[in-house]
Amino acid sequence: MSTAQLVSALTDIYRDHPLLIHSILAALLGYIVFGMGWFTRSDYQPKGKHCYVTGGTQGLGKALAESLVRQGAHVTVVARDVVKGEKTLADLKAIAQPHQIIQFISADLTDAKSSQEALIKASEPFDGKCPDYLYLCAGFSRPKYMMDSSLEEFKAGFDGVYWVSAYTAQAAVKTMIRQRRTGRIVFVSSFLGYTSFAGYTNYSPGKYALRGLSDSLRSEMLIHGIKIHIFMPCGIVGPGHDAENAEKPAITFKIEENDTAIQPAESAKALERGLRKGYYSITDNIVADFARLRSDGGVPGNNFFADLFYLIVSSYGFPFWRMTADRDVRNGRQAVLDDYEARGVYDTPKTK
Repeated sequence: MSTAQLVSALTDIYRDHPLLIHSILAALLGYIVFGMGWFTRSDYQPKGKHCYVTGGTQGLGKALAESLVRQGAHVTVVARDVVKGEKTLADLKAIAQPHQIIQFISADLTDAKSSQEALIKASEPFDGKCPDYLYLCAGFSRPKYMMDSSLEEFKAGFDGVYWVSAYTAQAAVKTMIRQRRTGRIVFVSSFLGYTSFAGYTNYSPGKYALRGLSDSLRSEMLIHGIKIHIFMPCGIVGPGHDAENAEKPAITFKIEENDTAIQPAESAKALERGLRKGYYSITDNIVADFARLRSDGGVPGNNFFADLFYLIVSSYGFPFWRMTADRDVRNGRQAVLDDYEARGVYDTPKTK
């Protein structure tokens, strides 16, 4: 093929598929300029480290705590429920070696003072030194339409998703910097922190906010050598998922009908795999990777070739997914309106 023919062929491709070409060029430019994904290295090694796991009595948090103990880490689990906490403590000690320090601390992590006190207490067996690795897994989801949410539920949704991690992160950052220590802080957001839909007005705002906190903190902590990561999992089997489904609106169920929740251990494995690869934004599902490349805000990427593929596919596939989600909402609209009518939600009678 001559140069003229090659130019002509490329021109035809660009004319017929401009979005595809723009996606490829944008991805290439980003990786060339910022060095994303090709040369990531990680010194992630839990053995001998003090690992602090919030929400560690069930689901992802507990699975992660068990994995860390098996790798030889000292582990502190923090949660509110004392009964679950004591059982988790016994379970972890049963798989730990005698020299490992395993602790449970009961604390309300939606309160700033309680969060700070829990961190201080956890540090006592380590000469007051801040934990090396912090995994912020605490949180919950109670899907509801905004119309059906009380002010208390609306506030609790943000408190139990954002502040439950942000308070601990701030206390850890301040302590690490004062002590001239480096380490890692791992936020746990969600696929619903990339994109959202009907039913998650109490939940997604906090998960989006965690992304904003994590993205800005990642940049800021370059000053101090503290590494920041964020995990964006999809559905995880467990009590939290069961409680979520117990209140989930029908339209939300419909949008998610083809989703399959994974076991906590599988999700924890995906998180640690991403940490070992040095990834900043970590997922446990290829669908989440498509969302990541549509809304990553230019943060460091993962694998160059995989990310390029995700970007190209998501440029076409994600708008289609959004169309189907909106279709499901419109199809379920009448059932919601009829329910509100029957419950007397409206101030004025229905007009014909």
